[in-house]
Amino acid sequence: MCKGSGLGNSNGGVLLTVAGARTLLAAGAAALEERKQEINDLNVYPVPDGDTGTNLALTMRGMLDAVEGLVAGAGEKELCAAISQAALMGARGNSGVILSQIVRGAMEVFGEAQSVGTETLIKAFHAATEAAYRAVRKPVEGTMLTVLRDMAEEAADIPGSTGRKSFIDQVIEAGWKSVEKTPSLLRVLADAGVVDAGGYGLVVLIEGAANGRADWETPIATHLTAPRAAAGPAYQEEGLEEDAEYMYCTSFLLSGPELDATALEEELMPLGGSLLVVGDNSRVKVHVHTNDPGPVLALAGKLGVLTEIEIDNMVEQTAARAERMAQAERAADTGLTQVVAVVAGEGNKALFRSLGVELIVDGGQSMNPSAEDLMRAVDKATSPAVVILPNNKNVIMTAEQTVGLTDRQVYVVPTTSIQAGLSAAVAYERRNPGEKNAEEMAAAVANVLAGEVTRAVRDSLVDGVQIRAGDCIGLIDDHVVVASPVMREVVTDVLDRLLQQGRETLTVLLGDEDDAEEAERLIEEARERYPLVEIDIHQGGQPYYPLLLAAE
Repeated sequence: MCKGSGLGNSNGGVLLTVAGARTLLAAGAAALEERKQEINDLNVYPVPDGDTGTNLALTMRGMLDAVEGLVAGAGEKELCAAISQAALMGARGNSGVILSQIVRGAMEVFGEAQSVGTETLIKAFHAATEAAYRAVRKPVEGTMLTVLRDMAEEAADIPGSTGRKSFIDQVIEAGWKSVEKTPSLLRVLADAGVVDAGGYGLVVLIEGAANGRADWETPIATHLTAPRAAAGPAYQEEGLEEDAEYMYCTSFLLSGPELDATALEEELMPLGGSLLVVGDNSRVKVHVHTNDPGPVLALAGKLGVLTEIEIDNMVEQTAARAERMAQAERAADTGLTQVVAVVAGEGNKALFRSLGVELIVDGGQSMNPSAEDLMRAVDKATSPAVVILPNNKNVIMTAEQTVGLTDRQVYVVPTTSIQAGLSAAVAYERRNPGEKNAEEMAAAVANVLAGEVTRAVRDSLVDGVQIRAGDCIGLIDDHVVVASPVMREVVTDVLDRLLQQGRETLTVLLGDEDDAEEAERLIEEARERYPLVEIDIHQGGQPYYPLLLAAE
């Protein structure tokens, strides 16, 4: 966030500039992008939805985009405010939310500084640590919080005469040492044989920003756009800038062998704006604004199978939304509460809609929505209150972050699964006020026991269960309870655990995996073993999990 040759070798301050910030953020984002799969693979649970690296990389991309939207002469406070706001709105998953708070704390210090030297960096590390710890209700040691705190403490202990380059090197070294000791602080990491993914990603980011700036002095102001409007959330600004240029909002899911999301993104860039390519080497979600969806779909179609294709005319959408808002204002009874639910799978989305949930945000395992995505949905609501169902433990913090971003009454019912979200939706009554809905929906969730069946992507030891890559594994309320190469054994064990203690109903959501057909057969067989249990089977269509189960 400064100009000159890197952090330099002196301990004097360097100026905060848009060009310097862009270079730093670009270097940090590039480091995360290059190693995001490596970070994803550190997920404690060996399931195919680890996404810490992806969430951190996408959060950084939002900050970089914000800086590129500033004119070169923007002042320190405007620059730091733009970065902080972008981190907040673009935060994805728990790791992204915590990173946004780290950035916020640091930006508060940098925004008041005339220049950045080692003393300012020490203050920034301290402020970032305080902000991050405040954001987590029950901080756990052995996570990215610990790594950040250890780096801040190391920074405070470095002699004041130390040059900036040496200062940063020592702080980064302390970060890596802290990452290495995370398994000794958190048993679940030791059992799984991994270090903390968030802490690892944090050091990758800082090291990348510090060491990836050989072209520090290269002018970039020539391709910077006019400053964005200061007021209002980012989703409104996007409409002002890009909707006028492009007519169609196009999104789809691409499935195929050995997909390269990065290469696909590069090929799609010339075809439109607001491009987002998220996924892994077998499944990629694409969103782009374009004037001609045909070439976009043709290009992607050569790489695999396209599903969930959505093409919306944004001009018509804008007019239709304005009309809906006008009708809502004229209506005598619009209801007091609406629900925003984060859902993966077309069948699951249909189930939520059948229960009166009108505002659906696409996402969940492996594709966590950002705070901005949730705010877009909240903005569509016409009722005075909104209840958010995150339906994933890694989306809860992002959902909670939206509460302070709007004047509307927003309540978060911290559902950790789609199954729990459906139970909450059953208790929803649009004519009740938001607080009453939130209370009753939370009470409904408390009676649900959620089960999941998926495949392990690597060897691991989790919750005392030895797991081999390719095993079928069963989880109950996010805890691994059984693993076996034989699906029948896993499904039987999970059902037995779910249906003990006299539970009367079982809701089954079938996924879109190859295992789903076998899973459905096993559930049908279970009807004979549990004749008194009402078993309700739905085609959920969720990825990665052939079975999602809810017992009540």
